[in-house]
Amino acid sequence: MTALRIAVVGCGPRGLSAVERVSAYAHSASDRPVELTVVEPGVPGVGIHHTDQPDYLLLNTVAGQLTIFSDEAMVPDAPVTAGPDLFRWCRERGVTVPTPAGPRGIRFDDFLPRRLLGEYLTWAAGELLATLPANVRLDLRRRVATAVEPAGAGARVTLDDRTELVVDLVIVTTGHGVAAEPGATTDPAWIGDPYPLPSSLDGVGPAMTVGVLGAGLTGMDVVAALTVGRGGRHERGRYLPSGREPRIVLVNRTGWLPAARPRLPRSRVPSVARHLTRDAVAELRARAEHGRIDLWRDIEPLVLADVEHGLDAAGRRTVRRLLGPSGTWDDHAEWRGQVLEQARYDLGEAERGLGESPLKDRLELLRDHRETLRRVVDEPGLTDSGHRDFFRVFTAMVNRAVIGPQRERIAEVLALAEAGVLDLGPGPAPGQVRTATGWELRSTALKQPMVTEVDVLVSANLGQPAAGPLLGWARPGRGAGELDLTRDGYLRTPAGSVTAVAVFGPPAEGASYYNHYVPSPGVWSRALTDLDRVLANRMAPIR
Repeated sequence: MTALRIAVVGCGPRGLSAVERVSAYAHSASDRPVELTVVEPGVPGVGIHHTDQPDYLLLNTVAGQLTIFSDEAMVPDAPVTAGPDLFRWCRERGVTVPTPAGPRGIRFDDFLPRRLLGEYLTWAAGELLATLPANVRLDLRRRVATAVEPAGAGARVTLDDRTELVVDLVIVTTGHGVAAEPGATTDPAWIGDPYPLPSSLDGVGPAMTVGVLGAGLTGMDVVAALTVGRGGRHERGRYLPSGREPRIVLVNRTGWLPAARPRLPRSRVPSVARHLTRDAVAELRARAEHGRIDLWRDIEPLVLADVEHGLDAAGRRTVRRLLGPSGTWDDHAEWRGQVLEQARYDLGEAERGLGESPLKDRLELLRDHRETLRRVVDEPGLTDSGHRDFFRVFTAMVNRAVIGPQRERIAEVLALAEAGVLDLGPGPAPGQVRTATGWELRSTALKQPMVTEVDVLVSANLGQPAAGPLLGWARPGRGAGELDLTRDGYLRTPAGSVTAVAVFGPPAEGASYYNHYVPSPGVWSRALTDLDRVLANRMAPIR
């Protein structure tokens, strides 16, 4: 029997999931030989989760919701590969976390250091690659892929040593490894890419003022590196400076800090959607011209109706601040006071947690029913303007509401503001003007104008990763840098024909929505199911 030739280009977490799915299907169809080529110049499985990162750089998903293996709930009626999730793996190895009372064993809802996920992924990659079924022949290429293109009924992968691999199927999972825009710059007052931390900030001295553009997860990483990463300590709600910190000015587009991640009970039941349902989306699509829905007229009202359901005035005000447009304020003092007051209120709700806080339960609907939002984007999708706004505006709103920093990070920002180490910039979305000595941040939403001077700006709004020159022949999608993919993940040529190149993870974002997460055990996984849509048609499914 002719061997099925599959190449996985980029073996971070999503590439490792692709290897797991190939292995699972090969186990269930042991009479079909498979030649599996994995192209990965780094440590297989790790991706951006480097094991030498400092412990203050935390995951934004709890320990019990991360796995690289599969189970029947994740991929119903498909073959699976049993193995421990991150939580169980850490418990088996006696991993502890520090607390004021001393180290303790990890809990299901702990946000662990990012390096631990890297260690888990390294171990999982070793297990998966060492236990491939006998009908799979592995070829691990520690090279960089420079081009992927169609070749007849299959595809060709060109490596940086000019080797060409011709295969039946290429799965591109380059993850965050290929940036949409290079962060390198010759301007000493501009740091376009803050990673790797903390070395990217070595030029920021304690006598300087640094502006951090972005208050999301990356911005919180930068703030942590400039504070606890320089010897400062958070104790009982207070920040004790080391004297090595610069003055930090935190800036973002909306002006409001993102919502803190709530406490997560292990047995939580997902929230119920009353308006944002699959049936509602199907009805809207049936009435829309060419089946393409209007984002603001059709979808936003459903989202707000569901999220605001049953909330009191304070909860509804919080929702509107997180999911609505920015406003205007009289002066910096008024704006700063409202932002900090809002952050304290939200942090209190996050401490109450899911199941106790009505606000957090309603916001969590945007995570619980993410698949419904994916169906809004899936072909035929939204209108052209709605599609652009979904990925440029709407997803940022959702991220602020439910994919924000850990509770500890928001508490640390409040403590840093109280200690005078950190302040909020001159209102939302300030203008940025380069000067001879640094930058001026000029208010745009304050009736009484304000200018803040900083020595260095750090961009903590990272661009969406892209496949870049790797797929330079591909037809673009409807958004900037977006690929034209079928619902099954296959790439179309400029002429519109479907190729044997499938793209998953961050480079596919825009053609689909939020497809780049590490899967969670015990719940249905869109990420693995999408991979199965490609593999099940080429590898005999389980009987």
